[in-house]
Amino acid sequence: MTIAASAPVQVEIRSDPQCVWCFIAHPRFEKAVAAFEGMVEVTYRSFELRPDAQVEIDKEQQIAQHAGANLDRVTAVNAQLTELARAEGISYRPDLTRPTNSRLALELLHHANETGYRAALTHRLSTAYFTEGRHIGDIDELPDLAHEVGLNREKAREALTDRRYRDAVDQDSDRLRALGARGVPLYVIDGQWGISGAQSVQTYLNALKKAVDA
Repeated sequence: MTIAASAPVQVEIRSDPQCVWCFIAHPRFEKAVAAFEGMVEVTYRSFELRPDAQVEIDKEQQIAQHAGANLDRVTAVNAQLTELARAEGISYRPDLTRPTNSRLALELLHHANETGYRAALTHRLSTAYFTEGRHIGDIDELPDLAHEVGLNREKAREALTDRRYRDAVDQDSDRLRALGARGVPLYVIDGQWGISGAQSVQTYLNALKKAVDA
């Protein structure tokens, strides 16, 4: 059987819109898909990295708490991440990011999934957060971001207001934690091979080929 005649490779992507490694990994995965000779079907799942985070966070205070006195290391890490992002054709602006609770953003992604916009909104939220300094935890900002990718603004607001996807976010996150995972990105290929972290294009491509060979 040739690759072209094979069934599509199923890929489940678990991520959080505030995960910088998810942001960097995604264009690498897209390059792998473009180089792959077969078909790929992607399903997105939620994973809330910091469920206890506040919606409004003092960024400078957070940096001080996490970094202690080693602010030079924070600067060095951010510079490295900025270069890694640039290599993938995306812009990481740590000076603009507005840390928040990602719960509502994840709920909005489940709403987008119902109308086929989840992939587009996943990318939009990440870009809004890492490049533009948008507040992706704000219930007033999120409907605008949804509208920018084609969703109805008022229906998006209703979904966030009535919290209809609260349980869906919990179920996705709890399922992954039950498997022992504590972070994202996580790419699961055909339900068998898990690839964690921002790996190389070749690593993702090899996994897609392996799925076909299997």
